[in-house]
Amino acid sequence: SCAKLFATEMLGRVADRGVQVHGGAGYINEYPVERFYRDARLLRLYEGTTQVQQLIIGRELLRQAA
Repeated sequence: SCAKLFATEMLGRVADRGVQVHGGAGYINEYPVERFYRDARLLRLYEGTTQVQQLIIGRELLRQAA
């Protein structure tokens, strides 16, 4: 869960910056960054959202502390 959370959040940040670099053209299908941005959003939802991953991590930390 920690690795998935970190990787998908970082991918989202990188893809967002890539779209910003291309400006409005970053949303056009001509550029690969458009697909990266779309895929990044999908990966954040696949196998559990960020919030679900945070709950799993928190639950495991609490279990270890007990």
